[in-house]
Amino acid sequence: MRWMLIQKILMSPKIAEKIKCKHGLDPIVAKEVLEGYSTCYIGKVGGDNYMAIGLCSAGYVTVFFEYEAGTAEIKTAYTSSNWQIDLYKKKRG
Repeated sequence: MRWMLIQKILMSPKIAEKIKCKHGLDPIVAKEVLEGYSTCYIGKVGGDNYMAIGLCSAGYVTVFFEYEAGTAEIKTAYTSSNWQIDLYKKKRG
């Protein structure tokens, strides 16, 4: 994966509502994971789309986002599954 510097994090109100209602997660924690991107695991999932797994105030959270020119636009976020937590621990130690 190429080097990534997240300078700006975007999330539409529609996505924030989906994260809150469908996944039962405060949308702020999705931003929290990406704000701590240097300590989370980030993997490319196709095109300009990435998956970040991080440990934050809500526990382990997985965030899918689009990244381009320093801007990360959150597409969804939810509490990490067991395999995602295992991947995070394997990659981040």
